Amino acid sequence: MSINLVHQSSRGYHDVKTTNSYVSGRPQVPIECIKFVKEKAEFKLNDNSKVLDLAAGTGKFTELLAKSKFLDITAVEPSAEFREACGKVLEKVKNEESPSLNYHVLDGISTSIPLPNESIDVLFISQSYHWFDNIESLTEFSRVLKVGGVLVMIWYDMDLTSDIVNKYADIVHEKYYDGVAPQFRSYKWKNSIEQLKQQFQSSPPTTPFIDPNFNLEKFHFIQKANKQICIERLLSISYISTMSAEKKDQIIKEVSELLDSLPESTDNKTFDFPYRVELYYTIKKDLNK
Repeated sequence: MSINLVHQSSRGYHDVKTTNSYVSGRPQVPIECIKFVKEKAEFKLNDNSKVLDLAAGTGKFTELLAKSKFLDITAVEPSAEFREACGKVLEKVKNEESPSLNYHVLDGISTSIPLPNESIDVLFISQSYHWFDNIESLTEFSRVLKVGGVLVMIWYDMDLTSDIVNKYADIVHEKYYDGVAPQFRSYKWKNSIEQLKQQFQSSPPTTPFIDPNFNLEKFHFIQKANKQICIERLLSISYISTMSAEKKDQIIKEVSELLDSLPESTDNKTFDFPYRVELYYTIKKDLNK
């Protein structure tokens, strides 16, 4: 079971309650992010391109891939609970919107992807590379990508320029952060990419490999939130999901008091919860040319 090989801090993601909170509380990135990749001429992607969503989670991002009319999608995810949720999402899209969709949801991790060499046109990693940011993973990505294939890493994070979001983050991201769980916002995940660059400077790869010089595209979107969505979102955070029931109740109490104290969110009002998106992309190619 791949669950035995994942980061200890992510173990909270592997139960039904956390899965349900993730589905209810987490937003989806705007579909424009996927359109940007699919329609970029140099990538030469189309509806029939072979797509991999690695660490697919509950299928929030995988669903957007299917709704973007990619018809050949493989989702790889170590959590059995998340895989089940992802499969249900893709089956719903197939039945209601995209009858030609061919999909598979497989058990696997970043260093052991259950796919053949050079079998994938585009590999998406949404909200997760910071959990497995190492050269071994980057090497595995290169193995499954075709020459000319595209690697996309995408994250959304709370937009702290919003006063209400900043105050919410002060509680769930600052006050109760365990200091252990990997975080996108630390940007420590970039260290592995810098290590790869240094490795290639001293010993260039003899076969095609992903170019470690990533490009960056930025997006922005708004989630319509209320108190319950904010509670479900905090319960889906890795380090909070493993806390005791008493500690979770304390965090919920603090967030509820915050939201009840603000005019835009009191009485469970719906309010704008802004996010920023960073999309990093590169291509597998012969780096000696």
